[in-house]
Amino acid sequence: MEKTELFTAALCILAAGVSFMASAALTQQPAEAYCSLKTLKGSYSYAIQGYRGGKPYASSGLYSFDGSGKVAILYTSSIERTQLFTTGTYTVDGNCSGSMTLAAATVVNNFYLSPTGDSFNFVRVSQDDVIGTEARRVSRKLIVKGP
Repeated sequence: MEKTELFTAALCILAAGVSFMASAALTQQPAEAYCSLKTLKGSYSYAIQGYRGGKPYASSGLYSFDGSGKVAILYTSSIERTQLFTTGTYTVDGNCSGSMTLAAATVVNNFYLSPTGDSFNFVRVSQDDVIGTEARRVSRKLIVKGP
C-alpha cells in the first residue's frame, strides 16, 4: 500500500471513530429539565373538593410560593369553617412533578406543574383522603407571607 492510501484509510477509521463517539455522547446526555423551584413562584388561587377522613371536604385559598422551596397558605376549610394559615416546603423536579409538605398536615401532596409555572394539579390519596385540586397563578408576587 502506498503512503497516500494508508493515510486515507487511517483518516477514514479515525473519522468513523469520532462520529461513533459523538453519537454515543448524544444518546447519553441527561434529559432536559423543564422545571425547577423557580418555576413555581408567585401566588395561586385554588379550590379543593374530595373526602378527608372519609367525610366530604372542600377548601379554597391562596398558595404563595417563594421560588426557593417555601410556601405560605391562607385558606378556609369545610371542616374548621374558619380562615387558617400554614406554611410548608416544596420541591420541583426537572420533569415538572413535585411535592409539598405542610406544617398543618403530615401528608405529602404530589403535584404536576405546567412548564410555564402558570398552574399545577394534584390528587392526594392517603388513608381515607381523596382530594383533587387545580391551582392557577394569580400574581407573580407573594400575596400570603409567612412569619
